[in-house]
Amino acid sequence: ERHARHLSRHTPRSRRACLHTREVEVDCTFLAPLVQKVCSGGIQRARETLPSREAPSGTMPQPGSSKKKNKKDGKKSKKAGGGGSGSGAGAGGGGSGGGSGGARVSSIAALIDSGNEHLAFERYDEGLTELKRAVDLAPANADAAEAYGMALAEFGDPADAIAALKRAAQLRPDAGYEKFMYLGQLLDDGAAAATCTRQGLALIEFQAAHGDEDAEERTCGACCALVEQLLATAEDIEDVADECDALLRRAAEADVTSAEPLQVMASLRSQQGRPEEALEALRQSIAAWRSRRGGRSVEPSGGGDLDTEDNEFMGEYDVSFEFRFETAKLLLELDENTDEAIDVLEELLEERDGVVDVWHLLALANHGCCNFDRALELLGHADTLNDQAGGDEGVTADLMELRAAVEDSKSRWKEDVGADHQMGGADDDSD
Repeated sequence: ERHARHLSRHTPRSRRACLHTREVEVDCTFLAPLVQKVCSGGIQRARETLPSREAPSGTMPQPGSSKKKNKKDGKKSKKAGGGGSGSGAGAGGGGSGGGSGGARVSSIAALIDSGNEHLAFERYDEGLTELKRAVDLAPANADAAEAYGMALAEFGDPADAIAALKRAAQLRPDAGYEKFMYLGQLLDDGAAAATCTRQGLALIEFQAAHGDEDAEERTCGACCALVEQLLATAEDIEDVADECDALLRRAAEADVTSAEPLQVMASLRSQQGRPEEALEALRQSIAAWRSRRGGRSVEPSGGGDLDTEDNEFMGEYDVSFEFRFETAKLLLELDENTDEAIDVLEELLEERDGVVDVWHLLALANHGCCNFDRALELLGHADTLNDQAGGDEGVTADLMELRAAVEDSKSRWKEDVGADHQMGGADDDSD
């Protein structure tokens, strides 16, 4: 009841869980709200916790896509943002012409290259310093503004990133989709964020129409990002459902190998109150990204065997850490069986074990299937990690709340089992 009052806007759910040989009806009305609570701020914390796994040469990761970036993608261009800006390092000015102007433009380009190279090798302070120097020396240079804004979005202060990216958009509003995609992710104003994402999508489609071979994949990610923003800001989901469906069809057509449109479709159908369709789309998405990277196959019908050696984690997937975190969240919301969600979360821990929210969500999943001791053990790991990171008060409160719920469920479970044993003994005596 405490959880229901605290997060009453979420639809309550119930689960059936089997522990040992006894099937028990478990009241887990709090489970779906807590999944949302873990993830509402959790994925941003996960991003802040995790350094970039790749070290592309001279480029920044691209926003708006669930796919990991190949190292070779970063070597296509030394320009800020990894291409797509439509001009060289001197775009936007920075000199008045002549020999001194050309030398100045050249020095700005060198600073941008140097800054991006520092970032690529995780020397974040040095990289940000170099890029800020380029902006200070040439405030009207669009490439410098874009490079600095995108670097801040990944490794700096979000407010500073927004200011730098807005400046870059003013300097070059008709080229360079990356800055608009980043603004779409960073802005708190949902309508403004969607407007920026639409502009980024328009620029990507322009690039596709002019022969950019990579634009199709970007189109897929941008369409999915826009759908997520529409879903997050719509007062009535049905008001945006048709547009979301059309965007997801465009996304799937743009990249037929991507698992992302199906997962976003699962979110859409879930919010529309169509959980069976949502779970089917999610299972198809999981099957798609597992099948390409050597992980275990999951049939869309959900008929995979979870106990075979083939189900062990077998390597990286081509979808991001955050994408699979969202997969686990959706599984816990949609699937009565927590096994698949637990499997995904444990794979994430094998990959990176320093993200508090993964431990938190895994504890929640184990609570849902009545593995109370395991849930408490996982919460202990989450507490330790949170303390090591400085003890975020919101995270501490969330972990305490879940611990109380687990301990309460465990206590009630023992009472129920004890009552059953007493009833069984009475029956034996009467016989």
